[in-house]
Order: sequence, then structure tokens, then C-alpha cells
Amino acid sequence: MRLPNWGERAAWEHLWADLRPRFVVVRLEIGRRRFRWGVPLWPFEETLRFGLLALPWVAYTWQWAPARWRAELARPERRARFVVEPPLGVPWSALEALLDGHGEGMLHLPRGEPFIEIEAGDRDGDVRIEITQV
Repeated sequence: MRLPNWGERAAWEHLWADLRPRFVVVRLEIGRRRFRWGVPLWPFEETLRFGLLALPWVAYTWQWAPARWRAELARPERRARFVVEPPLGVPWSALEALLDGHGEGMLHLPRGEPFIEIEAGDRDGDVRIEITQV
């Protein structure tokens, strides 16, 4: 790891990109009525990151679940089957990635690029839904 060159503009832009609070904003426009709701992005990002990096550990520990649980959840005639193949070894790399902060910023989009944008029309007027990051 090397220290940034604070004389370069790119170093300050990178710092600002890391420190700037990001929000998810939901905009709902129905005819002349407009609703706007915003929440910080980090709770969604951290929950998704933890879930993705904890899955290998769930699969690894599943091999010690009681055999009757595993057999019951894997029955072919069940509507929702739950079959887990444990990894070959202990998933230390997933734990290390979780603790090192791997995957932070996974929901980062360029400014102004919406996650979801829906436009429709009905008899009450036009409807527009937009979920974006600011």
C-alpha cells in the first residue's frame, strides 16, 4: 500500500468518492403528485455484502446439520427443495474477504444512473417511478 500523492487532483477526487455519503432516493410521480423518499445506501450494501460472503460458511456448516433435516429438505417431491453442496475445504478466503471489506461499493453506480426507472400512463395521468443513487 502506498500513500496518495495529495498534490494530484485525482487523489482528492478518490478521497471524496470514498467519504461522500450516498443515498438511495425513490421518486414517485403520479400525475401532479410527487413523492420523494431517501435512505442511506450503506445498510443495503453491507447486508448484501455480508449475505454473499457468509453463504460459503452456511454451506460449510450445513454438513454438520442432522441427517434427517438434510434428507427432508432435499426430498424431490417438495415444492421448494433445499440442497446444499458443502465446499471442499474451510472457506477462510470468504471470512478474510468479509473482514477486509471486500465488495464495499458493490451497489455504486455512476451519478445519475438509476437502479430502476419505470414510466407508464393510465387514466389518472402519467406514472413515473425512479430509484437512483445520489
